[in-house]
Amino acid sequence: MHERMMDKSTQPTDEDMLNWIGQPIAEEWTALRQFLAQTYAIAPIFNSGGKKYGWNLQYRISGRPLCEMYPEQGSFTALVILGKVELDQALGRLDTFGSIVRKALVETPRFHDGCWMYIRVAEPQTCHQDVQDIEELILIKRKPPKKKITSD
Repeated sequence: MHERMMDKSTQPTDEDMLNWIGQPIAEEWTALRQFLAQTYAIAPIFNSGGKKYGWNLQYRISGRPLCEMYPEQGSFTALVILGKVELDQALGRLDTFGSIVRKALVETPRFHDGCWMYIRVAEPQTCHQDVQDIEELILIKRKPPKKKITSD
């Protein structure tokens, strides 16, 4: 369980990743990808992730990481890096998050400039809440760009 896609010889397709993750978790993978694309108007960068991490999707704005997503067999992991200010904001709203993200916020080791939270979405009972919480962390990390209003 939670085995990552490690074969560097072949880049997985979207279908490969969804099949690897499996339902209902794959539905939440898709929802998080759609949130990132629609909210920030960004496309992921495919990365083979080295020996330890396997294939992943990196979402970046102006070269800075916003979120990384790692497909796993039966689950996926999202990496959200919060700086000190953003971490303080998230901790101030701790009671609004579900148990998985609350635990990540409290238990992830701190560095002088924040923390790197690897949040596994693996439980069918909590996967929807987990992804909503990850989206909220991303919104804390980076406010979405303002939509341009077009006149007719």
